[in-house]
Amino acid sequence: MKSIMSITLKEAVRKKTFIVMGIVTILYLVFWVAILYYFQNLHLDSRNAGFKSLASIMLTQTVFQFSSMLMCLLTIILGAGAVSSELETGMIHAMLSRPLGRAEYILGKLFGLAVLVFAYATALMAAILIIGWAYSLDTITALSFTQIFQSWIIYICVPLAVLCLTIFGSISLKVVPNGLLMIFIYMLGNIGGMVEMIGNYINSKTINSVGIFISLISPFHTLYSSAERVLLPSSGLAGELMRGAGGLTGSGQPASIVMYVYIAIYAFGFLILSITKFNKIDIN
Repeated sequence: MKSIMSITLKEAVRKKTFIVMGIVTILYLVFWVAILYYFQNLHLDSRNAGFKSLASIMLTQTVFQFSSMLMCLLTIILGAGAVSSELETGMIHAMLSRPLGRAEYILGKLFGLAVLVFAYATALMAAILIIGWAYSLDTITALSFTQIFQSWIIYICVPLAVLCLTIFGSISLKVVPNGLLMIFIYMLGNIGGMVEMIGNYINSKTINSVGIFISLISPFHTLYSSAERVLLPSSGLAGELMRGAGGLTGSGQPASIVMYVYIAIYAFGFLILSITKFNKIDIN
């Protein structure tokens, strides 16, 4: 399994997709620096002092939400063809000609990509925090180590859960259809958060139930929202206002322990389904 992990990791790093996403990430961080530079040099009178507190929270939410989208997009692009591309080209025969079980092959693919996704997500979050700290953004400088660590754990779980689903799709579909379907399912979670938020706001149990149902199909945004709730401290009225609004895409109610258990079962369930389905494929 270690050999498959190593091969998968090296192939993913060498892909043009990873290089392009690396360039996009650097440009994104440069953009973050530029925004903070102009934001910190923004002079407001006493009547608009409250706006800066609200804007700090909005900026922080925005940069982390888009960073989550970036890392999940990278995960989908790299994982969409993890198995299907080797099935199409026949490379799978060379892989399985070794003393290697099919379950080990799938786990090797998963863990190889998981290492890369883990490193990318950690580096991206660290870069955002360091830049925010360097520019004395109050939502960043107010964070404790416990908040950062807890949010980091949840933050990296988002693309890992996406990866489990994407690997299953890679066994079932070809590269392009799988990639498009995974992107749709990921974005569906954002819609579910918005629907749930609207349902809570207008006190409609029907709309709220629809939002929860969508979030069960695509629980990734719910997981990300949990990381955001830990990461962003309440900054008076502004903080509570943005928490209620749920940021750019809505977040509904905070996730319960039951939801965390469901997401764990969701991810491991698709991993088990991946192994089971791959064992049944005739590759001769």
